[in-house]
Amino acid sequence: MRKGYKYRSGIGQLDKDGQLLFHRNVKTLVANQIYLPLKDGLNDPAEGFFNDDSIYAFLDSHKKHSELVRKCYNDVIAKIHSMGIYSLSTNITNELLWAHYASGHTGFAIEYDIDYLKKSLNFNKYFQKLFDLEISYVNKVPTLTMMDFPPHGNIERILKKCIGTKSKAWEYEEEIRLVFDAIGLFDIDYRAITGIYFGYRMEESEIEYIMEQLKGRGLSYYKMELDTNSYCFTPVKIRDKFPDAEKYVANVVDYNIEDLMICGMLSDDEKALYRDLFIQAIESIKNDPNVESFYMVTVSYDEGIPLLKIFAYTIAGVPPIRAFQFRIDNNRNIYQID
Repeated sequence: MRKGYKYRSGIGQLDKDGQLLFHRNVKTLVANQIYLPLKDGLNDPAEGFFNDDSIYAFLDSHKKHSELVRKCYNDVIAKIHSMGIYSLSTNITNELLWAHYASGHTGFAIEYDIDYLKKSLNFNKYFQKLFDLEISYVNKVPTLTMMDFPPHGNIERILKKCIGTKSKAWEYEEEIRLVFDAIGLFDIDYRAITGIYFGYRMEESEIEYIMEQLKGRGLSYYKMELDTNSYCFTPVKIRDKFPDAEKYVANVVDYNIEDLMICGMLSDDEKALYRDLFIQAIESIKNDPNVESFYMVTVSYDEGIPLLKIFAYTIAGVPPIRAFQFRIDNNRNIYQID
């Protein structure tokens, strides 16, 4: 599991509307949402600097034939600048991160399974909306050239130079960025959140408040402790104050298996053979936070091997349809595949 950490404010800091950031952040966390701002909403004024002089020199030297290319290039850059960015750190023990982004150690940090988080926003491999960038820290602004574009380059390479590179002054952040083709609040799968880390100076009442809000989710909780002999902070696991809470369920989707099989245009033999397996598959995913409704089940065959497919409409609508796929093992149990 690749872990990423989002540092959040403690009690005392206000947003631009005078509301407590702490309560806003907890509310968003409980609602299974993340907020992706534009790059201009980030705290580095040099965010997104890159040198594209060579591209404009090339376009200027081919003016008779380059107007369409120039427009396409400007459209690509405008699109990149309109993308949402979710910044995470791979470091949970850095005292500067706790000081700068968690209100002087009075806040908390959310631990994400990065791959699970990506999957919840980018669950169709044929419809990529989200890109994963490990930030590079350099002394010089990166240079963007025509070679970064297809057929020689690709969108990840362009994004890396445009919004995936920062000054070495920020190297302590050890940042990973999830860059999304949209901005604002987005629903995520709550299972992408695996733990909460409480700052060294966080009040016990605030710790209990967060645990109460997240009860029943089976999260791991940690309190940051300071080693006075080394200046080092270490996370120490603490007990959940609500261990007997009812298990949290984010979503329950009803379905009629007969209607779903009719939509899938299955033969009578296939209905009889796979009905119980379709039910088993749907039962394993009906609590998925982003599923709005199921509309079809069907089966395809690869060299005679069946592949069960469950199609659903999504709540987020990005994209609007999601396909779940299952194989059957030798004991006639199903297992999900990507």
